[in-house]
Amino acid sequence: MTLRYKGFYFHNHDNWQPEDLTDFGCWADFYIGNDRGSDAFTVLICTPSWFFRERGAAVTSGRNVIFMPSFDLTALDNFLKAECDGEIGMNHDTTMLKIDGIGDWEFRYRSYLDTGSAP
Repeated sequence: MTLRYKGFYFHNHDNWQPEDLTDFGCWADFYIGNDRGSDAFTVLICTPSWFFRERGAAVTSGRNVIFMPSFDLTALDNFLKAECDGEIGMNHDTTMLKIDGIGDWEFRYRSYLDTGSAP
């Protein structure tokens, strides 16, 4: 199964743009799918300075975080397209799990139901 990147959307912010292009953090969804539909992946998009100011006081993971040196919608779109377009797996779930980690897949729980293990 080959999937395609379908675009992104900032949570609760149509046409959102940060006040400071070099120091920001925001949540977004990006979409991967085919002609029959798409699945959402949630991701924190931020600059390293924002991330360390907001989350740097404790040990943390960078999973489902995209770091940008400055806000650039074209660069974000190009990055997601390069990372996600053409992903191929044995079935829908294995293909989506390849992308999970760039963003948090909305249906990741399904893969645990198949294996009987918990996240």
